[in-house]
Amino acid sequence: MKKIFSIIAIALIGAFVLSSCEKKYETEPLKTVNVSGKVEARLDLTAVDEYGFPVYQNAPSGTRIIFKTDASNLCQTVDGSYEYSTLQYETTVDNNGKYSIDLPAVNFKSVTYTIIPVEFKANQRQNAAGAVIEYNYSAADYSVTVREGEVKYGVDIMYN
Repeated sequence: MKKIFSIIAIALIGAFVLSSCEKKYETEPLKTVNVSGKVEARLDLTAVDEYGFPVYQNAPSGTRIIFKTDASNLCQTVDGSYEYSTLQYETTVDNNGKYSIDLPAVNFKSVTYTIIPVEFKANQRQNAAGAVIEYNYSAADYSVTVREGEVKYGVDIMYN
């Protein structure tokens, strides 16, 4: 009888130990794709080229650019039952009117990011006499599609 109780006790302990083991999944960090470009705005209305076309200037340093995508774009699911959130990344324009950002990408499909140029206020030269006003600059949203292993240059943004 003691053997039976011992065997049952060992079986229960074994069942408890095995059922309490938790599988731990290790994930690798996502690879990234560099996206960069130039950001310009018409800060001086008197600036024109030799043909009379408007010349744009570098957007002010610190101008914010936001990149958004749905998190489901970066993973594969079996049944699609998980509700994903929107991922947001941000960068700013440097002194040369350029930006650069590393965005997560995957190799099994293309990932589309919506680029949202954030509005900013800056002085705008109005005429040759030097009249200046504070102007609200805005730009349309853009999109860029990336895939692991790519580099995207020249994703330029123009503010109006």
